[in-house]
Amino acid sequence: MPDSRDEIRAFVAVEIPESVKDFLRELVADLKRFGENVSWTRTEGIHVTLKFLGNVGRDLAPRIESELRAVFSPVTPFELHVRGLGAFPGLARPRVIWAGLRDDSGRLAALASKVETALGPLGFNRENRPFNPHLTLGRVKAGKVGPELISVIRRNLSVSGPSFPADHAILFQSILKPSGAQYIPLRRFDFAAGK
Repeated sequence: MPDSRDEIRAFVAVEIPESVKDFLRELVADLKRFGENVSWTRTEGIHVTLKFLGNVGRDLAPRIESELRAVFSPVTPFELHVRGLGAFPGLARPRVIWAGLRDDSGRLAALASKVETALGPLGFNRENRPFNPHLTLGRVKAGKVGPELISVIRRNLSVSGPSFPADHAILFQSILKPSGAQYIPLRRFDFAAGK
């Protein structure tokens, strides 16, 4: 059985700028007033997940980095826009509360698909669900949320936040702690400056 130090819990994500985090902080502060049964995400850790890798052997990290470099190096920056609130699987029984992302170019979904394809030969299974770009704001604990929180989400289904350029991706290590997950950047992949 491998030693847990031989593995890391990892994921690939696009970082969001401070201006977006500030907007989300205000949004979450409003939601928190009605979400006593929700574990709210620390705003500084919010990101756009492209692919969750799970537990990965440290010896595989260089190959993952090489594949990701090949995916990201030709990508040019593109705009994303924070748009709407919602919940997975739906508002009838929410488990995850999120802010949506609008990607008029469709490039974010295409990028997630390229990451899936590149990492498949390394043993990472393709995600069965369609890619749905979002920013996780909170996870519902055991039980239900109150009707007040659902009402606030409904009122903000089309809330509009800032736009921002997606100009790099990060391979992160995720360390689970009682206080919440800590994300450590392992490798940054800057997108091409424009072609």
